[in-house]
Amino acid sequence: MTRSTVLEHKLGQSLYGIAVQDAGWTPAAVCRRLGWSSDEYAVAIQVLSGLGLLVRTTATPSGWACVSSESALDHLLAADARRVAELIEQTARTREAMVRMLTDFHPIHAMRLSGTQAQLVEGTTNIAAALEDAAQQAHDEVISLHPGRGVPEYMVEEGLARDRRALRRGVVMRTVHLASTAALPHMAAYLRELRKAGGQVRTAVTLPHRLIVVDRHLAIVPATGTDGQQAAVVVYDPSLVEVFRSQFEHAWAHAAAFDTGARTAGDEAPEGRPDRRQRAVLRLLAEGLTDEAVARRLGVSDRTVRRMVNELTSVLGATSRFQVAVFAERAGWLASADLEQDVREDPGEQSPER
Repeated sequence: MTRSTVLEHKLGQSLYGIAVQDAGWTPAAVCRRLGWSSDEYAVAIQVLSGLGLLVRTTATPSGWACVSSESALDHLLAADARRVAELIEQTARTREAMVRMLTDFHPIHAMRLSGTQAQLVEGTTNIAAALEDAAQQAHDEVISLHPGRGVPEYMVEEGLARDRRALRRGVVMRTVHLASTAALPHMAAYLRELRKAGGQVRTAVTLPHRLIVVDRHLAIVPATGTDGQQAAVVVYDPSLVEVFRSQFEHAWAHAAAFDTGARTAGDEAPEGRPDRRQRAVLRLLAEGLTDEAVARRLGVSDRTVRRMVNELTSVLGATSRFQVAVFAERAGWLASADLEQDVREDPGEQSPER
């Protein structure tokens, strides 16, 4: 008991001694008799009422009635007993809820995880819910590929909030975005904020498909839903998840540092040689892709691809798309040594431990 507490209880004892002997006491009379200030009187009242030794009444001049210590103790114990009973009742209700949850609902979720290798999720709302559920499950790592031409700003804000929650839990986060998408103002701002929060970011000229892998046990990939609506497949099979994870690691190894505004070596080509995006166009042309397919892979417009193809055709002196790829190969522009120029480590990142 502290010194101040001892003094407070002595004030309470003095007032209680008067109240036991004279039920007609008044605050003014007590203060005159004991030489108290109004603050000291208030402390004494607080001590005694807190212990249940004084209770409110209209039958006395002071407005307080004195209660025996035995009665006050009985009341305190009865109050504690009520609180204990309420706690026991609440615990019983919680136990019943747990039994219902484990009996009626857990088997449904467990069946989904153990008996189903993949689940089709249709509609943007359900996909968003699946992404949120995956983010909540993450304990160690979230890796992702993001092709396409970017998403609306409100979706970017929702994604950043979800990413920050995972990063605060200590989850390692690595992501690769299309370079063309990362150049959009709202996407560039999002990626900068993601890096500030601890995420690792790289960009690539082309990516195979959208992909999210959580803790090596769950992957989310795009799919075609009924009636053409947006859909995704949530994959639980460990072997399939590992395949998707390998796809990410390949893309990560060949991705470049996220450009925060400054030009990086290799973005501009040496004189007489194609730059990074032109090399990507050449590679995709060599694979036989159409202009429209190349545009989708690079996340740019069809018009941009046609302009780049025309420029490459002129530079190489080719007369057809086929010749563009052939002449580029002869010029050494598709050689592995040349392609390796696209691989750059981000000095701002730390390699994750494996």
